[in-house]
Amino acid sequence: MHFNRAGAAFVAMTAAFFGATLAVAAPAQAMNPCLGDNPPETCTLPDPGPVAIPPAAPTGLAATSVLQSNVYLQWQDKASTETSYSVHRILNGVATSTSLPANSVSFPDVVPAGSTVDYYVSAVSCISGGNCASSSSAHITVTTHPAPASPVARLTTNSVYGNSFYLTGWAIDWDTTAPINVAVVLDGVVQTSTPASATVTGLNQINPGYGDTHGFGFYLGKSTVKGTHQLCLRAINVGGGSDNDFYCVTYVTPGKPSAATNLDVRNTGTSMIVTFTDNANDEAGYYLQRSLDAGASWLQVGTEYAPVSGVGGRGSATDVSSPPAGTCYRIMMTNAYGDTPSAASCTP
Repeated sequence: MHFNRAGAAFVAMTAAFFGATLAVAAPAQAMNPCLGDNPPETCTLPDPGPVAIPPAAPTGLAATSVLQSNVYLQWQDKASTETSYSVHRILNGVATSTSLPANSVSFPDVVPAGSTVDYYVSAVSCISGGNCASSSSAHITVTTHPAPASPVARLTTNSVYGNSFYLTGWAIDWDTTAPINVAVVLDGVVQTSTPASATVTGLNQINPGYGDTHGFGFYLGKSTVKGTHQLCLRAINVGGGSDNDFYCVTYVTPGKPSAATNLDVRNTGTSMIVTFTDNANDEAGYYLQRSLDAGASWLQVGTEYAPVSGVGGRGSATDVSSPPAGTCYRIMMTNAYGDTPSAASCTP
């Protein structure tokens, strides 16, 4: 290799700045006039040899499976001159590197559950003499699932049609990739339980490694029993953790009013007064009925009374006739859903 005086001076300054070694042996370097302050017109230096060229960088780095302790990475190999791939991992501040063969497109890893890990993947090209060059790195951050885990679930449809619920969604327990059961619970009692195994398109994309077959669907009629009810969907746990009531709704089933109780019949000499305890909060009113044949048949006495306010209060009704001994009375509560009679109370 030949340099003129100016080129040799530039080489001398560059070598001094970077601390480069241009001669083969230290004694020869010390005596090389080309490295001095007044180099000759022409210098001859050793050829440094071939230099490694960085290969093309990988693209499309993705975590195609993220379980509790296992991560599976995939990428596209865009290099044609690489001699290996390097996977650089940072976990809890500790860095490790793994060398993979040329043309590699994947990397399986085992990490603690519930960890956040950074991965850097690059192509490496090495030539003789140990001279290597790396491409730029593809980077991804991955968080694994905790262990043990309770199920997670989401509703995708929540509709009410008349007296029925239409509910769809998905449920997964991180402790298993298999489908888990989802139970229907009414007023604290399990009514049915079925595997959440229907296909939910795109589910594996947001939960890599668990697959798409974790869907469920229910068409549930409301209870016909009058009163307030709670309907829940429960994801059934497997392994450690606990069941998850991920959806609950409260609704009221209307019906006939509750019956009056604690009837008391009092003869004033000119009328019969019947008092009772009101147990209904949805009656439209009530009326008094009388039977002269021990309850075989009943006749309404007077007109309908206005409802008693609240629940638990005392109401009354009056029969202004003078019925014979052994006459029976009852209170009939009424609303739009029907009538509810009380037990009879009879005179001596």
